[in-house]
Amino acid sequence: MSAESTKELTEEGAKVTTVAEGTDATAAAPAEPASPPESVAIFFDGEPMAGKAETWTTEHVADAATLQFVGPHALPLPLFDKAGFGGAISNLATSFPDLTFNATKVAPTKQEDGSWAADIVVTGTHTGAAYTPNEKLPAIETTGTAVSIGPETFTVWADDAGKVVKIEICPKEAGNPHGPPGFYLGIGGDISALAPPAADADAPAEAAAA
Repeated sequence: MSAESTKELTEEGAKVTTVAEGTDATAAAPAEPASPPESVAIFFDGEPMAGKAETWTTEHVADAATLQFVGPHALPLPLFDKAGFGGAISNLATSFPDLTFNATKVAPTKQEDGSWAADIVVTGTHTGAAYTPNEKLPAIETTGTAVSIGPETFTVWADDAGKVVKIEICPKEAGNPHGPPGFYLGIGGDISALAPPAADADAPAEAAAA
């Protein structure tokens, strides 16, 4: 490969032009930015869950998938299995029909371990059924209150088949409402009764659990 440079003076200053010739003169195309698998993209797309929750959990979530709240600011909530977090989402969407994860549509970024993460806001308006995240807490009748919680760091892992296998949610600051209890707080509820023993923290949650 050969190259030839020319120099000329312009009103903006000196201008140098280099012309390369030969088969090696072309540079490789820039790498395309990584895109998340469909299961992850759907979760983070910022559309209401009511229109996609059933299809997403059925077709894009592995049977052994789990969801857990983590970090120093997380409530001591149990580990959710697929049935548990699917039930929690369904319960929320029944009471908050416009329930939306990632309402501001922040694009997730790929992490070194292959997971996808974004700091997202979760929103919903209590225009549906009376709501409680747990049978220990009294249900609150429809309030019409718009609830917004977060941002929280959501990290999602997918397997080789592209199905979601794990979700971790990390509240970013102390005292920030999060998860189903956060929505309960947002409509005036009291969650002081929720404080499961540490020994129970890793037990799979049932569908109606917080």
